[in-house]
Amino acid sequence: MRDLKRKDRLLEAAGDTYGKTLALQTLDVCDVESVKQCVDSVKDRRVDVLINNAGIGLLGPLESIKMEDMKKVFDTNFFGAVRVIKEVMPDMKRRRAGHIIVMSSVMGLQGTRQCA
Repeated sequence: MRDLKRKDRLLEAAGDTYGKTLALQTLDVCDVESVKQCVDSVKDRRVDVLINNAGIGLLGPLESIKMEDMKKVFDTNFFGAVRVIKEVMPDMKRRRAGHIIVMSSVMGLQGTRQCA
């Protein structure tokens, strides 16, 4: 989770599992050092299930969107997932165990009016 100040709803949903089988770590998928620190903080780097669901959206007419904003979307939505996968995959392959789930948005398949 990038901002632990926003953890209340997540902790409520986690219930009794938090602190037993569920840990909450700070992670910014756009920062390779943050990804490494997060995975290193897991005991024995044992990530059994990775769920990549970090994502941001960007709406508006193409000609009005700044390139740096578009790059931020790709850095988060695509390269962010790749950074985390690259960090956990060697350990999963070594153990010959683990699952990786990548979530996306319907917006990649469904157009929005006045957005090209």
